Amino acid sequence: MIDHELSHSAPPKLLVTVIDRDQTRRLEEILREKHVSFHYTFNATGTASSEMLKAFGLSGSQKTACICIEPAHRAKPLMAALAERMELTRPGNGIAFILPLSGISAALSSAFSQGFEEQRERWMELMDREAEQLHQDTRYELVIAVVNQGYSEKVIDVAHAAGARGGTIVHARRSGMGDEGKFFGILVQEEKEIITILIRKDAKRQLMQAIAKACGIKTEAQGIVFSLPVESCAGIAMDGEE
Repeated sequence: MIDHELSHSAPPKLLVTVIDRDQTRRLEEILREKHVSFHYTFNATGTASSEMLKAFGLSGSQKTACICIEPAHRAKPLMAALAERMELTRPGNGIAFILPLSGISAALSSAFSQGFEEQRERWMELMDREAEQLHQDTRYELVIAVVNQGYSEKVIDVAHAAGARGGTIVHARRSGMGDEGKFFGILVQEEKEIITILIRKDAKRQLMQAIAKACGIKTEAQGIVFSLPVESCAGIAMDGEE
């Protein structure tokens, strides 16, 4: 059950975890043990090369991605527990990171706070303030590229060349564009692939520019790329870091 008394100080956070698919049951057991009410899991594909997988002792690139919405005071302890129990500090075991929310529905607010109508308004103000501060202070960013089906490998190659070590692919479909299927006059393919890459902030611009140049909206990949600031993370180490 969610602890309402402690959830008033800050808005909820989004915790994302990516692990090998055969560890899904273990992850879900931990989430149940920690009484995590709002969590969703879905299949994804890792983008690390086969050489990297072999070096890390992994059997394959099939992944499970899990998103949790947790009160602010529980998000970091939960991430720490997952990092310890799932051994995310060992290379290749997975990653977990926290993203700030920029908005929240009234129904969801009510699950985290009593008197949620007044609380939600204050949370919205805090979310705007946190996002502005986080853009200045964050060390990591989540780069997200959306491309036509079949072009994720090209994005991965470009990302590796730009210094990224890996990422996660999710298959998706476009929606809400009408029958014409056009975006700014360009015919858009229905089947899509979403590639998410966690990277240091100082390497973000180079990565995004490389992806846009190779797989942008005017290429056959018809890709778009954007980024989100990451509040904290576990299971990732860049050059010069533990």
